[in-house]
Amino acid sequence: MQRSLWQFLKESLVKLGRAELTARKAVEGTLTGRHKSPFRGFSVEFAEHRPYFPGDDPRYLDWKAFAKLDKLFVRQFEQETNMKCYLLLDASGSMGYGSNGSKLDYAVKLAALIAYIVLRQGDSIGLVVFSEKIKKFIPARRSSSHLQVILETLNLVEPDGQTRLRRVTEELSAFLKRRSLLVILSDLLDEDGALSRALSYLQKRGHDILVLQILDPDELNLPFSLSSIFVDMEESFRLPVDPEVLRLTYKERVDLFLGECRKACGQSGAHYFRLTTNIEPAMALGLYLSWRSKQGGRFNGY
Repeated sequence: MQRSLWQFLKESLVKLGRAELTARKAVEGTLTGRHKSPFRGFSVEFAEHRPYFPGDDPRYLDWKAFAKLDKLFVRQFEQETNMKCYLLLDASGSMGYGSNGSKLDYAVKLAALIAYIVLRQGDSIGLVVFSEKIKKFIPARRSSSHLQVILETLNLVEPDGQTRLRRVTEELSAFLKRRSLLVILSDLLDEDGALSRALSYLQKRGHDILVLQILDPDELNLPFSLSSIFVDMEESFRLPVDPEVLRLTYKERVDLFLGECRKACGQSGAHYFRLTTNIEPAMALGLYLSWRSKQGGRFNGY
């Protein structure tokens, strides 16, 4: 599969402007940056008071509290930190489907854009390629040369195997030692309840999660009219179907599936954004990042 990601980035970045991807939850980092940290430090946003101890910097004494209570208190602030962001790219067989370019190609382009944005804002980016298990793990780094490593890996990704997101999240926990922003790029076509269990597992470990669900318009609308044999791209299961007979039931099942995806994200506190491959990647991502920076809630996408 040939991809020209550098050319794509060059053409697309002007559409994103100075968009940023910031963490909503506390993350852990090693440098001072723009994201909230779970640790206390001296930064710009006030968090709480604590009693004064000999040796504390007198600049942070709260003299108004002293005047009221006749006791010395130190003002503590939220420490801000750099962010570790991991792209979790679903490279299962179903991601190979596409009526005009595959879902995997679309996800790869989104991943390239996000990687560039994260590195541009001074944060660290890593990559996890998975299906039934982790196929490739690239640790998060923040050097400019690291983008080349990410893009070279993305260029080689091919769709294969079944999606097993719950199993992958357990495997991933051995690699992630710090709370991070995890961006899942997937069609979410998995076992029933797998997404909910996977997100709950990650949420309990303190990660901030963004789920980008990528679907082809065909999967939403079933536009076919002739009787055909449909083939499962992950298990090679074949099923003769008359689309005209099944269209209404199919759309009801799709609506139920999408509702379950949104519900699973909502219950775990994850951001959810659905994209279809007929919407230009940079435009869709730019709209979401702009909305995310202003609102902080869930955005259902297109």
